[in-house]
Amino acid sequence: MATDSIDADAKRPLCVDLDGTLIATDTMAEGFMGLLKSAPWKVPAALAALRNGRPKLKRYLAENVPVDAATLPYRPEVLDAIGEARGAGRRVLLVTASDQGTADRVAEHLGLFDEAIGSDGQNNLKAQRKADYLRGRFGAGGFEYLGDSSADLPVWHAAEEATMVCPSPGTQRAAEQGLSRSTVLVPRPPKLEAALKELRPHQWAKNILLFVPLYFSHQYTDSGLVFKALMAFLSFSFCASSIYVLNDLVDLPADRQHRSKRNRPLAAGTLLIPEAAALGLASLAAGVALGALFVRPEFVVVLFGYVALTTAYSFVFKQQMIVDVLALASLFTYRVVAGGVAVDVKLSPWLLAFSIFFFTSLAFVKRYSELIQVRGDGRRSLEGRNYVPADIPIITSAGPAAGLLAVLVFALYINSPVVMRYYSAPEALWGICLILVYWIIRIWFLAARDEMHDDPVLFAVKDRTSLLAGALVIVCLLAAR
Repeated sequence: MATDSIDADAKRPLCVDLDGTLIATDTMAEGFMGLLKSAPWKVPAALAALRNGRPKLKRYLAENVPVDAATLPYRPEVLDAIGEARGAGRRVLLVTASDQGTADRVAEHLGLFDEAIGSDGQNNLKAQRKADYLRGRFGAGGFEYLGDSSADLPVWHAAEEATMVCPSPGTQRAAEQGLSRSTVLVPRPPKLEAALKELRPHQWAKNILLFVPLYFSHQYTDSGLVFKALMAFLSFSFCASSIYVLNDLVDLPADRQHRSKRNRPLAAGTLLIPEAAALGLASLAAGVALGALFVRPEFVVVLFGYVALTTAYSFVFKQQMIVDVLALASLFTYRVVAGGVAVDVKLSPWLLAFSIFFFTSLAFVKRYSELIQVRGDGRRSLEGRNYVPADIPIITSAGPAAGLLAVLVFALYINSPVVMRYYSAPEALWGICLILVYWIIRIWFLAARDEMHDDPVLFAVKDRTSLLAGALVIVCLLAAR
């Protein structure tokens, strides 16, 4: 009798859900993000389609922004289960509430399914409707189903067992209480860890630039201003994190093809698109609240300016050659400006000139290191950017030149009358020029050897030599005082 049961299980077809099961994302959310990025003027038409039901919206998205099946985050455990089923001679079906066009693209890309069944633009093949379809075709208990959410509970009941992929605790409890057989094929990843990783708090090191105006105004003994600068740092950091989330939402397809960015929570699928959108809005709200309560109203205006500039960078400037580099440099300089507004300090033109040249060089390093990876991987261009490996010689001319111009600005500052007002031994500042020349040239050497993270600021925070250089700069400043 047990042998008959095993034989029956071996003959049952394996039916696999798509969204959240075979792939760690939702194709409708992916399509809507693609529409926002590539054709935002079509969003009203998409919303009009939604008024006629989710199947209409899915069909509209599938026709206007078809997903690239090659870049979707497939779950290896589910692919292995499909391979085992096929090896045992079982039929494997993709059965999804996604549009039929999307199901067909995924099935064609993978080449693992005997059949792909999706929503037809009229009926949403989900929950009870999917359960009725599979029960009518294979009979109660006549199939095995891989699903992920509470919407799959009726389907598992029709299958008389549950094979779960990343279920929520509530879904898992409901399946285990209602069915005699249940299995968790893939456990749910920790969401809190994914959310923290998505906010990228390690990137907050860049916002130390907000303290620069306070230092060079020589008012750092004022505890009230120090507190304001600290609150401005936290406020700006939360706003910056919200923009990181936006960037990842916009860059999903490109990030999934990048050798390191593919591990980010959104690209890897450990954080879903709706979850990321909510996280980004919450981070932005926290940043604005901190700025409004503890800094100055003018600083809040600066925050919104930063959000506007970074949003423009994400949707427009990022794809424009050279403009993207200047925008990146401006965003770093904007942090210095924000620090000045936070403590109500007038910024020195020397500081602004130094910042724009210095960060232009670092922005070129970022693009250069990415192009080195592109050339090493044999690709023809940098995905999502308007650069090709042939641009490398030009970048290696412009980038170091911008960095050395920053050193020249600093050298001219040392000889300016204002220095005498604050430094009793300004000749010690010349040591900073030597340190900057060394550090900038070293960064470019390491980038050429593909030995540097594609973000030079983060690299500097983790690099011992860079930290030593920073310590020496502080020594020179103290000596000059």
